[in-house]
Amino acid sequence: MTSSSQNQPPWAIMIVFMIAHAVNDGFLWVIPPLLPALRDQFHLSYTEMGSLYSLFRFSGDILQAPVAYLVHIAPISLIMTGGLLWTSVGMFLASLASGYGMLAWSFTVSGIGRATYHPLAATLLSRAFGREALGRAIALHMTGSSVGQFIAPFLVGIFLTYYGWRSPIMIWSGLGILAGLILYFFLRKQKENLGHRGKGLSLPFFSRPIGIYLLAVSVWAIAQHALMTFLPLFLVDYRGFSKEKAAAIYGIMSLSAALCRPFLGALMDWMGRRKPVIIGGFIFSGLAIFGLATFKFPFFMYLCIVFLGIFGSGHSGLSDTFMIEMIPSSRREETIAFLFTIRMSTGALAPILVGFIAERIPLPHIFMALAVIPIFTASMISLAEEKPMGYET
Repeated sequence: MTSSSQNQPPWAIMIVFMIAHAVNDGFLWVIPPLLPALRDQFHLSYTEMGSLYSLFRFSGDILQAPVAYLVHIAPISLIMTGGLLWTSVGMFLASLASGYGMLAWSFTVSGIGRATYHPLAATLLSRAFGREALGRAIALHMTGSSVGQFIAPFLVGIFLTYYGWRSPIMIWSGLGILAGLILYFFLRKQKENLGHRGKGLSLPFFSRPIGIYLLAVSVWAIAQHALMTFLPLFLVDYRGFSKEKAAAIYGIMSLSAALCRPFLGALMDWMGRRKPVIIGGFIFSGLAIFGLATFKFPFFMYLCIVFLGIFGSGHSGLSDTFMIEMIPSSRREETIAFLFTIRMSTGALAPILVGFIAERIPLPHIFMALAVIPIFTASMISLAEEKPMGYET
Protein backbone atom coordinates (compact mmCIF):
# COMPACT_ATOMS: atom_id res chain seq x y z
CA MET A 1 0.00 0.00 0.00
CA THR A 2 1.39 3.37 -1.02
CA SER A 3 0.36 6.91 -0.33
CA SER A 4 0.97 10.21 -2.04
CA SER A 5 0.27 12.03 1.19
CA GLN A 6 3.27 13.07 3.22
CA ASN A 7 1.42 14.24 6.33
CA GLN A 8 -0.89 11.34 7.13
CA PRO A 9 -0.68 7.59 6.53
CA PRO A 10 -3.33 5.94 4.31
CA TRP A 11 -5.24 4.47 7.27
CA ALA A 12 -5.90 7.98 8.64
CA ILE A 13 -7.13 9.13 5.25
CA MET A 14 -9.42 6.11 5.10
CA ILE A 15 -10.94 6.65 8.55
CA VAL A 16 -11.81 10.30 7.88
CA PHE A 17 -13.28 9.53 4.47
CA MET A 18 -15.30 6.61 5.87
CA ILE A 19 -16.85 8.96 8.45
CA ALA A 20 -17.68 11.57 5.82
CA HIS A 21 -19.04 8.93 3.44
CA ALA A 22 -21.22 7.41 6.16
CA VAL A 23 -22.91 10.72 6.91
CA ASN A 24 -23.10 11.92 3.30
CA ASP A 25 -24.78 8.74 2.05
CA GLY A 26 -26.82 8.37 5.22
CA PHE A 27 -28.93 11.30 4.05
CA LEU A 28 -29.95 9.16 1.06
CA TRP A 29 -31.11 6.40 3.38
CA VAL A 30 -32.95 8.55 5.91
CA ILE A 31 -35.57 9.51 3.33
CA PRO A 32 -36.96 6.18 1.98
CA PRO A 33 -37.88 4.67 5.38
CA LEU A 34 -39.59 7.97 6.23
CA LEU A 35 -41.79 7.89 3.13
CA PRO A 36 -44.64 5.90 4.76
CA ALA A 37 -44.75 8.44 7.60
CA LEU A 38 -44.53 11.39 5.19
CA ARG A 39 -47.41 9.87 3.21
CA ASP A 40 -49.56 9.80 6.34
CA GLN A 41 -48.53 13.34 7.33
CA PHE A 42 -49.04 15.04 3.96
CA HIS A 43 -51.43 12.57 2.23
CA LEU A 44 -49.04 11.82 -0.64
CA SER A 45 -49.38 9.60 -3.70
CA TYR A 46 -46.68 7.25 -4.98
CA THR A 47 -45.77 9.84 -7.60
CA GLU A 48 -45.36 12.60 -5.01
CA MET A 49 -43.22 10.37 -2.79
CA GLY A 50 -41.06 9.37 -5.73
CA SER A 51 -40.73 13.03 -6.70
CA LEU A 52 -39.34 13.93 -3.28
CA TYR A 53 -36.53 11.44 -3.58
CA SER A 54 -35.85 12.19 -7.25
CA LEU A 55 -35.55 15.92 -6.52
CA PHE A 56 -33.11 15.31 -3.68
CA ARG A 57 -30.92 12.97 -5.72
CA PHE A 58 -31.08 14.73 -9.09
CA SER A 59 -30.13 18.21 -7.84
CA GLY A 60 -26.86 16.83 -6.48
CA ASP A 61 -26.13 14.22 -9.12
CA ILE A 62 -26.45 16.53 -12.12
CA LEU A 63 -23.96 19.04 -10.67
CA GLN A 64 -21.09 16.63 -10.03
CA ALA A 65 -19.37 17.32 -13.37
CA PRO A 66 -19.20 21.14 -13.03
CA VAL A 67 -18.31 20.94 -9.33
CA ALA A 68 -15.21 18.83 -10.16
CA TYR A 69 -13.73 21.82 -12.04
CA LEU A 70 -13.85 23.91 -8.86
CA VAL A 71 -10.58 22.23 -7.81
CA HIS A 72 -8.86 24.72 -10.16
CA ILE A 73 -10.09 27.73 -8.21
CA ALA A 74 -10.69 26.55 -4.63
CA PRO A 75 -9.09 24.11 -2.13
CA ILE A 76 -10.55 20.60 -2.10
CA SER A 77 -11.01 20.90 1.67
CA LEU A 78 -13.32 23.89 1.19
CA ILE A 79 -15.27 22.30 -1.67
CA MET A 80 -15.97 18.97 0.05
CA THR A 81 -16.70 20.48 3.46
CA GLY A 82 -18.95 23.15 2.00
CA GLY A 83 -21.03 20.52 0.24
CA LEU A 84 -21.55 18.44 3.38
CA LEU A 85 -22.51 21.49 5.45
CA TRP A 86 -24.87 22.70 2.70
CA THR A 87 -26.73 19.39 2.70
CA SER A 88 -26.89 19.29 6.50
CA VAL A 89 -28.36 22.76 6.84
CA GLY A 90 -30.78 22.16 3.97
CA MET A 91 -32.05 18.92 5.47
CA PHE A 92 -32.52 20.60 8.84
CA LEU A 93 -34.74 23.15 7.12
CA ALA A 94 -36.63 20.25 5.50
CA SER A 95 -37.37 18.87 8.95
CA LEU A 96 -39.25 22.09 9.72
CA ALA A 97 -41.49 21.85 6.65
CA SER A 98 -45.19 22.39 7.23
CA GLY A 99 -46.35 21.31 3.76
CA TYR A 100 -45.39 19.23 0.75
CA GLY A 101 -44.21 22.23 -1.27
CA MET A 102 -41.71 23.37 1.36
CA LEU A 103 -40.54 19.80 1.86
CA ALA A 104 -39.92 19.30 -1.88
CA TRP A 105 -38.13 22.66 -2.15
CA SER A 106 -35.91 21.93 0.86
CA PHE A 107 -35.00 18.45 -0.42
CA THR A 108 -34.08 19.91 -3.81
CA VAL A 109 -31.85 22.66 -2.44
CA SER A 110 -30.15 20.47 0.17
CA GLY A 111 -29.40 17.79 -2.43
CA ILE A 112 -27.09 20.22 -4.26
CA GLY A 113 -24.45 19.81 -1.55
CA ARG A 114 -24.05 16.13 -2.36
CA ALA A 115 -22.43 17.03 -5.69
CA THR A 116 -19.07 17.75 -4.08
CA TYR A 117 -18.35 14.43 -2.38
CA HIS A 118 -18.24 11.28 -4.51
CA PRO A 119 -16.02 12.21 -7.50
CA LEU A 120 -13.44 14.04 -5.37
CA ALA A 121 -13.32 11.35 -2.69
CA ALA A 122 -12.90 8.57 -5.26
CA THR A 123 -10.12 10.52 -6.96
CA LEU A 124 -8.20 11.23 -3.75
CA LEU A 125 -8.41 7.63 -2.58
CA SER A 126 -7.25 6.30 -5.95
CA ARG A 127 -4.10 8.42 -5.55
CA ALA A 128 -3.52 7.54 -1.90
CA PHE A 129 -3.72 3.78 -2.53
CA GLY A 130 -1.97 1.95 -5.36
CA ARG A 131 -3.57 -0.55 -7.70
CA GLU A 132 -2.60 -3.47 -5.46
CA ALA A 133 -4.83 -2.08 -2.68
CA LEU A 134 -7.48 -0.14 -4.59
CA GLY A 135 -10.14 -2.84 -4.25
CA ARG A 136 -9.75 -2.94 -0.48
CA ALA A 137 -9.54 0.86 -0.25
CA ILE A 138 -12.75 1.45 -2.21
CA ALA A 139 -14.40 -1.42 -0.31
CA LEU A 140 -13.56 0.16 3.05
CA HIS A 141 -14.70 3.55 1.80
CA MET A 142 -17.99 2.00 0.63
CA THR A 143 -18.26 0.22 3.99
CA GLY A 144 -18.31 3.66 5.56
CA SER A 145 -21.26 4.43 3.31
CA SER A 146 -22.95 1.17 4.35
CA VAL A 147 -22.51 2.00 8.02
CA GLY A 148 -24.37 5.26 7.44
CA GLN A 149 -26.99 3.43 5.40
CA PHE A 150 -27.36 0.95 8.26
CA ILE A 151 -27.55 3.48 11.11
CA ALA A 152 -29.88 5.95 9.36
CA PRO A 153 -32.84 3.54 8.87
CA PHE A 154 -32.47 2.20 12.41
CA LEU A 155 -32.49 5.77 13.67
CA VAL A 156 -35.76 6.25 11.81
CA GLY A 157 -37.19 3.06 13.32
CA ILE A 158 -36.22 4.10 16.86
CA PHE A 159 -37.42 7.72 16.81
CA LEU A 160 -40.37 7.51 14.43
CA THR A 161 -42.87 6.08 16.91
CA TYR A 162 -42.17 8.45 19.80
CA TYR A 163 -40.81 11.63 18.20
CA GLY A 164 -42.19 11.69 14.65
CA TRP A 165 -40.53 11.95 11.25
CA ARG A 166 -38.73 15.24 11.90
CA SER A 167 -36.36 14.05 14.63
CA PRO A 168 -34.27 11.58 12.54
CA ILE A 169 -33.61 14.28 9.94
CA MET A 170 -32.58 16.80 12.62
CA ILE A 171 -30.21 14.31 14.28
CA TRP A 172 -28.60 13.33 10.99
CA SER A 173 -28.20 16.99 10.03
CA GLY A 174 -26.26 17.54 13.26
CA LEU A 175 -24.02 14.58 12.42
CA GLY A 176 -23.47 16.10 8.99
CA ILE A 177 -22.20 19.36 10.45
CA LEU A 178 -19.84 17.49 12.78
CA ALA A 179 -18.51 15.27 9.95
CA GLY A 180 -18.03 18.31 7.74
CA LEU A 181 -15.86 20.03 10.34
CA ILE A 182 -13.77 16.88 10.84
CA LEU A 183 -13.22 16.57 7.09
CA TYR A 184 -12.29 20.24 6.79
CA PHE A 185 -9.58 20.23 9.46
CA PHE A 186 -8.17 16.93 8.21
CA LEU A 187 -7.90 18.02 4.57
CA ARG A 188 -6.40 21.34 5.58
CA LYS A 189 -3.52 19.46 7.20
CA GLN A 190 -3.02 17.56 3.97
CA LYS A 191 -2.19 20.87 2.24
CA GLU A 192 -3.64 19.45 -0.96
CA ASN A 193 -0.97 16.70 -1.10
CA LEU A 194 -3.61 14.39 -2.48
CA GLY A 195 -4.28 16.71 -5.40
CA HIS A 196 -2.53 16.48 -8.76
CA ARG A 197 0.19 19.12 -8.95
CA GLY A 198 0.32 21.26 -12.06
CA LYS A 199 -3.00 19.97 -13.26
CA GLY A 200 -4.59 21.97 -16.06
CA LEU A 201 -8.12 22.21 -17.36
CA SER A 202 -9.09 19.28 -19.55
CA LEU A 203 -12.14 17.48 -20.90
CA PRO A 204 -13.19 14.14 -19.40
CA PHE A 205 -11.15 11.14 -20.56
CA PHE A 206 -13.13 8.66 -22.63
CA SER A 207 -12.62 5.24 -24.21
CA ARG A 208 -14.73 2.41 -25.62
CA PRO A 209 -14.58 0.29 -22.40
CA ILE A 210 -15.60 3.33 -20.35
CA GLY A 211 -18.51 3.95 -22.72
CA ILE A 212 -19.73 0.37 -22.36
CA TYR A 213 -19.36 0.52 -18.60
CA LEU A 214 -21.20 3.86 -18.38
CA LEU A 215 -24.14 2.55 -20.41
CA ALA A 216 -24.38 -0.62 -18.33
CA VAL A 217 -24.27 0.99 -14.89
CA SER A 218 -26.57 3.86 -15.92
CA VAL A 219 -29.25 1.33 -16.79
CA TRP A 220 -28.56 -0.50 -13.51
CA ALA A 221 -28.93 2.79 -11.60
CA ILE A 222 -32.57 2.96 -12.69
CA ALA A 223 -33.34 -0.38 -11.05
CA GLN A 224 -31.19 0.29 -7.97
CA HIS A 225 -32.63 3.72 -7.16
CA ALA A 226 -36.21 2.63 -7.83
CA LEU A 227 -35.82 -0.39 -5.60
CA MET A 228 -34.11 1.47 -2.75
CA THR A 229 -36.80 4.17 -2.81
CA PHE A 230 -39.85 1.94 -2.77
CA LEU A 231 -38.65 -1.06 -0.74
CA PRO A 232 -40.03 0.31 2.59
CA LEU A 233 -43.36 1.11 0.90
CA PHE A 234 -43.40 -2.37 -0.66
CA LEU A 235 -42.90 -3.97 2.76
CA VAL A 236 -45.64 -1.83 4.34
CA ASP A 237 -48.21 -2.00 1.54
CA TYR A 238 -47.70 -5.54 0.21
CA ARG A 239 -46.14 -7.52 3.06
CA GLY A 240 -48.01 -6.03 6.02
CA PHE A 241 -44.98 -4.66 7.89
CA SER A 242 -45.19 -1.70 10.24
CA LYS A 243 -43.35 1.49 9.29
CA GLU A 244 -40.81 0.90 12.06
CA LYS A 245 -40.16 -2.73 11.09
CA ALA A 246 -39.77 -1.78 7.43
CA ALA A 247 -37.15 0.80 8.42
CA ALA A 248 -35.29 -1.79 10.50
CA ILE A 249 -35.25 -4.29 7.62
CA TYR A 250 -33.96 -1.54 5.36
CA GLY A 251 -31.09 -1.19 7.83
CA ILE A 252 -30.44 -4.95 7.81
CA MET A 253 -29.95 -4.77 4.05
CA SER A 254 -27.33 -2.06 4.56
CA LEU A 255 -25.65 -3.99 7.37
CA SER A 256 -25.13 -6.99 5.11
CA ALA A 257 -23.48 -4.67 2.59
CA ALA A 258 -21.20 -3.17 5.25
CA LEU A 259 -20.04 -6.58 6.44
CA CYS A 260 -19.33 -8.03 3.00
CA ARG A 261 -17.86 -5.13 1.03
CA PRO A 262 -14.31 -5.50 2.41
CA PHE A 263 -14.28 -9.19 1.48
CA LEU A 264 -15.48 -8.50 -2.05
CA GLY A 265 -12.86 -5.77 -2.45
CA ALA A 266 -10.13 -8.05 -1.15
CA LEU A 267 -11.30 -10.77 -3.56
CA MET A 268 -10.86 -8.34 -6.44
CA ASP A 269 -7.31 -7.50 -5.32
CA TRP A 270 -6.42 -11.16 -4.79
CA MET A 271 -7.68 -12.12 -8.26
CA GLY A 272 -5.96 -9.13 -9.83
CA ARG A 273 -9.14 -8.54 -11.82
CA ARG A 274 -12.41 -6.69 -11.24
CA LYS A 275 -14.72 -7.84 -14.00
CA PRO A 276 -15.57 -11.44 -12.93
CA VAL A 277 -16.58 -10.32 -9.42
CA ILE A 278 -18.59 -7.40 -10.79
CA ILE A 279 -20.48 -9.52 -13.33
CA GLY A 280 -21.28 -12.21 -10.76
CA GLY A 281 -22.57 -9.60 -8.32
CA PHE A 282 -25.02 -8.12 -10.81
CA ILE A 283 -26.39 -11.57 -11.64
CA PHE A 284 -27.00 -12.28 -7.95
CA SER A 285 -28.69 -8.87 -7.66
CA GLY A 286 -31.20 -9.80 -10.34
CA LEU A 287 -32.01 -13.10 -8.64
CA ALA A 288 -32.44 -11.35 -5.27
CA ILE A 289 -34.85 -8.76 -6.70
CA PHE A 290 -36.91 -11.47 -8.37
CA GLY A 291 -37.05 -13.48 -5.14
CA LEU A 292 -38.07 -10.44 -3.12
CA ALA A 293 -40.98 -9.76 -5.46
CA THR A 294 -42.04 -13.42 -5.50
CA PHE A 295 -41.56 -14.91 -2.02
CA LYS A 296 -43.89 -14.09 0.87
CA PHE A 297 -42.47 -16.54 3.40
CA PRO A 298 -40.45 -14.39 5.87
CA PHE A 299 -37.27 -16.52 5.83
CA PHE A 300 -36.91 -16.31 2.05
CA MET A 301 -37.79 -12.62 2.05
CA TYR A 302 -35.08 -11.84 4.58
CA LEU A 303 -32.60 -13.97 2.66
CA CYS A 304 -33.33 -12.04 -0.54
CA ILE A 305 -32.96 -8.74 1.31
CA VAL A 306 -29.56 -9.80 2.66
CA PHE A 307 -28.40 -10.87 -0.80
CA LEU A 308 -29.75 -7.63 -2.21
CA GLY A 309 -27.70 -5.73 0.36
CA ILE A 310 -24.52 -7.65 -0.46
CA PHE A 311 -24.81 -7.54 -4.24
CA GLY A 312 -27.33 -4.79 -5.04
CA SER A 313 -26.05 -2.20 -2.58
CA GLY A 314 -22.69 -3.41 -1.29
CA HIS A 315 -21.25 -4.72 -4.52
CA SER A 316 -22.32 -2.03 -6.97
CA GLY A 317 -20.04 0.67 -5.55
CA LEU A 318 -17.07 -1.65 -5.93
CA SER A 319 -17.74 -1.87 -9.65
CA ASP A 320 -16.41 1.69 -9.90
CA THR A 321 -12.87 0.35 -9.40
CA PHE A 322 -13.23 -1.17 -12.88
CA MET A 323 -13.89 2.31 -14.25
CA ILE A 324 -11.38 4.23 -12.11
CA GLU A 325 -8.45 2.11 -13.31
CA MET A 326 -9.23 2.98 -16.93
CA ILE A 327 -8.61 6.69 -16.28
CA PRO A 328 -5.15 8.34 -16.11
CA SER A 329 -4.54 9.73 -12.63
CA SER A 330 -4.24 13.34 -13.87
CA ARG A 331 -7.67 13.16 -15.53
CA ARG A 332 -9.70 11.61 -12.73
CA GLU A 333 -11.47 14.57 -11.10
CA GLU A 334 -13.33 15.68 -14.21
CA THR A 335 -13.73 12.19 -15.69
CA ILE A 336 -15.10 10.49 -12.59
CA ALA A 337 -17.40 13.46 -11.97
CA PHE A 338 -18.69 13.25 -15.55
CA LEU A 339 -19.33 9.51 -15.30
CA PHE A 340 -20.99 9.83 -11.88
CA THR A 341 -23.17 12.66 -13.21
CA ILE A 342 -24.50 10.57 -16.09
CA ARG A 343 -25.00 7.41 -14.06
CA MET A 344 -26.48 8.93 -10.92
CA SER A 345 -28.64 11.51 -12.70
CA THR A 346 -30.16 8.74 -14.80
CA GLY A 347 -30.91 6.74 -11.68
CA ALA A 348 -32.25 9.81 -9.86
CA LEU A 349 -35.16 10.01 -12.31
CA ALA A 350 -36.25 6.46 -11.50
CA PRO A 351 -38.20 7.18 -8.26
CA ILE A 352 -40.57 9.65 -9.87
CA LEU A 353 -41.01 7.40 -12.92
CA VAL A 354 -41.66 4.28 -10.85
CA GLY A 355 -43.94 6.25 -8.54
CA PHE A 356 -46.06 7.24 -11.53
CA ILE A 357 -46.18 3.65 -12.78
CA ALA A 358 -47.00 2.34 -9.28
CA GLU A 359 -50.26 4.29 -9.39
CA ARG A 360 -51.32 1.83 -12.12
CA ILE A 361 -49.26 -1.35 -11.67
CA PRO A 362 -48.63 -3.11 -8.32
CA LEU A 363 -45.12 -2.74 -6.92
CA PRO A 364 -44.43 -6.53 -6.91
CA HIS A 365 -44.94 -6.58 -10.69
CA ILE A 366 -42.65 -3.58 -11.09
CA PHE A 367 -39.97 -5.26 -8.98
CA MET A 368 -40.16 -8.38 -11.15
CA ALA A 369 -39.53 -6.23 -14.22
CA LEU A 370 -36.60 -4.48 -12.48
CA ALA A 371 -34.99 -7.88 -11.84
CA VAL A 372 -34.12 -8.13 -15.55
CA ILE A 373 -31.99 -4.97 -15.50
CA PRO A 374 -28.95 -6.22 -13.50
CA ILE A 375 -28.77 -9.27 -15.79
CA PHE A 376 -28.59 -6.88 -18.75
CA THR A 377 -25.93 -4.87 -16.89
CA ALA A 378 -23.79 -7.99 -16.37
CA SER A 379 -24.02 -8.92 -20.05
CA MET A 380 -22.99 -5.41 -21.10
CA ILE A 381 -19.98 -5.26 -18.77
CA SER A 382 -18.80 -8.61 -20.12
CA LEU A 383 -18.19 -6.79 -23.42
CA ALA A 384 -15.90 -4.16 -21.86
CA GLU A 385 -12.19 -4.95 -21.89
CA GLU A 386 -10.36 -4.51 -18.57
CA LYS A 387 -7.49 -2.06 -19.23
CA PRO A 388 -5.89 -0.45 -16.14
CA MET A 389 -4.14 2.82 -17.03
CA GLY A 390 -1.65 2.92 -14.15
CA TYR A 391 -1.21 5.30 -11.24
CA GLU A 392 1.15 7.99 -12.41
CA THR A 393 0.95 11.17 -10.37
